[in-house]
Amino acid sequence: MIGLSAGTASAQPGCPDVHWIGAAGSGERTPADIAADDGMGRVVNSSYRDFAQLVQQSGRTITAEAVNYPAVPVPADGGAMEWLGFMGSVDTGATALGAQYAAFVAQCPTTQVVLAGYSQGAMVVHRNLAALEPSPNLAAALLVADGDRLPADPTLNLGSVSSIPGRGKGVAQDWPILAHAPAPLTPVMGARTISVCDLGDAVCDYDPDAEDAENPAAVAVHTSYARSQSSVDAWVAPLYRLVQQRPVPVPDANPVQVPPGA
Repeated sequence: MIGLSAGTASAQPGCPDVHWIGAAGSGERTPADIAADDGMGRVVNSSYRDFAQLVQQSGRTITAEAVNYPAVPVPADGGAMEWLGFMGSVDTGATALGAQYAAFVAQCPTTQVVLAGYSQGAMVVHRNLAALEPSPNLAAALLVADGDRLPADPTLNLGSVSSIPGRGKGVAQDWPILAHAPAPLTPVMGARTISVCDLGDAVCDYDPDAEDAENPAAVAVHTSYARSQSSVDAWVAPLYRLVQQRPVPVPDANPVQVPPGA
């Protein structure tokens, strides 16, 4: 029964109780950014710091790692080659996250894992969720300004876009050049996933009829998340509750096989 009690059992010796895997947004993997935000980008690293405090206050342990991928900047009026490079970055990130997740849970099979991503990094996380749904280690996922967002996804939605039904379609769902956007999440996976999006966001609330897809107002919304230094972001406490509610995984003789980047 200890292994089935949410948030009470201990991880294996040498392993943390909770492990966070964070994917940076576009352009957030420069050497300076990696040094400042541990390779996870500003938004994800800020969320991790606040989330880690809650975990540690409960007497549990937590570690983190960044998804090792290029996180190339969004092309500014780029041509086909630039967009191919962007799509390649998303694919590389999705594959890297799948491999890093599989390696970690093989080493620490009783640790709860949280996946978090912002912007391009949210797409990297999102594109692994269907394959990882059967994994008992996956406690929760956080998608901030997700380019793969679907308004009908059964996720726990935060941000102003959730106040208007039908709003909040990610750019990859409406822009063929990005392709490979994932299908809707199942209710089971959606219940473990928080999706954050504000109205007018250039990435997660994409407007195909806008004359300028990269207009300053839409970009300003997209870069506005996790800016307050004096308060904890609204999604941190709900994310922590999701992890608390999930049962601590027990070792499985037949672990889930995760196709990299599936």
